[in-house]
Amino acid sequence: MDRQLEQLAQFVAAANTVEGLTRPLLALLQRITGLESTYLTAIDETAGVQHILIAHNAGALTLPEELTVPWHDTLCKRALESQQFVTEDVAGCWGDSDAARELGLKSYISVPVKNQDGSVFGTLCGASSHHIALTGMPHLSELLQLCADLIAHQLIREDQAKLIAKRAEQAESELNRITLFARISELCVGGQSLSLTVNQTAGYMMESGFCTQAIAFELVEDDYIAIAPDQQAWQEVVSTLRAELSVETRRRSIIPISVSEAVQQQFDTLLLPGQNAVLLKIFAEYTPTAAIFALLSPGAAAESENKVLLSAISNSLSLMASRLADHQALTRVNQQLEYQAQHDALTALPNRRYLFNELARQLARSARQQISFFILFIDLDGFKAINDSYGHETGDEFLREFANRIRLAMRSGDFAARHGGDEFVMLCQFSAGSPPELQGQHLIQRIRAATSGRFVLSNLSLNYNGPSLGLVQWQPGDITDGDKLLSQADAAMYKDKQQRRQQPKY
Repeated sequence: MDRQLEQLAQFVAAANTVEGLTRPLLALLQRITGLESTYLTAIDETAGVQHILIAHNAGALTLPEELTVPWHDTLCKRALESQQFVTEDVAGCWGDSDAARELGLKSYISVPVKNQDGSVFGTLCGASSHHIALTGMPHLSELLQLCADLIAHQLIREDQAKLIAKRAEQAESELNRITLFARISELCVGGQSLSLTVNQTAGYMMESGFCTQAIAFELVEDDYIAIAPDQQAWQEVVSTLRAELSVETRRRSIIPISVSEAVQQQFDTLLLPGQNAVLLKIFAEYTPTAAIFALLSPGAAAESENKVLLSAISNSLSLMASRLADHQALTRVNQQLEYQAQHDALTALPNRRYLFNELARQLARSARQQISFFILFIDLDGFKAINDSYGHETGDEFLREFANRIRLAMRSGDFAARHGGDEFVMLCQFSAGSPPELQGQHLIQRIRAATSGRFVLSNLSLNYNGPSLGLVQWQPGDITDGDKLLSQADAAMYKDKQQRRQQPKY
């Protein structure tokens, strides 16, 4: 017995698995008992069967591994019920067993192997087709029970190891989910481009192992446009899969998709049989603006935590999309307000405020670059008479048409503004290589020609004799006070007005 215990100790020390422990134990039991077959079974009472898991055969009787027999007909069931675990006369004890009779069993041993909670996992058995004097073997029952206990202990260890491994895998999966969501959240907080962020998110989802493929799309009306140029082939895939969905399903933010065999065969270079996919939609408020189509890794679709992760990713990207949409709307409003603050509502030309800001910039730039420019003051002679004769609506229309003619007469780099009432100001660039006086004359001629003549308005047509013009040339070293420069141009305009006083006003 001491030698047997020593061998058992060696088996236990060397074993890492149930199989690694059980096989040498079965061989030891066979040598000690002389039974032709020793084996370990598992019992499935729910299914009503018993399976042979591991077997050691050393004689004519051969019981193969994976053999499955009805539980109600087994000797193990009878041994458990009668608590008789060793017999040399199977036929005398359990002659009603068809399996024992067919196999010709005469000698038999069986001892239960129990789970940690005391329930029966299976049995440790031995059988022979000839009579063996088992009852005379000293300590056989104790040895059987010891082997069964060792196997039970190893089963518990493996179950615990599996549980620990499962928990570790779950913890790793949770860590991967947290890490993935943290990276995406960081993108969403600082992101300024929705398409770039959605595309990066798709990349992160693939890097994490969450999915085998992820494609980012922009939504243009109801069309899915791949953001990355090299993924445009997926547009037809998504379009085909969406065509199989109901209208109600398409409205959801998270849409699980089972790839049908027909679709898989149609796109066999992109899709594998039995793949599960998900369409994750991103909304700006209630408007879908982007999406990610993902082919999920095996098992990912079944995990409820991953469904929560998908929802969190969709929400984060949607919050970002809404933030960017709000920012764009606010920017547009601010731009509109800024435009309105700097432009004349009637003529759409820059207003007096814009004029002074632009004049200050022009003075600074011209002083820095040592260049000259012209300031042209324009006053509409006879405008009061037009207002008085035809009404303010006609006067306003005339001002709009006059401003439009100034725009058409402007050259690259010129600036025109409504100074107020019937006064306009232009800032015009000076061209090198031509005398300033000549350039000034040409400028006056160009503007006078553009703003004189027949004006065709809604209710009438009139001949206008043109405005009074006052021109000032600024040169480096001149004064840089904008008010004074405009006063000089205004004075020049009044001088021109006096010269034109005797001419018809319109």
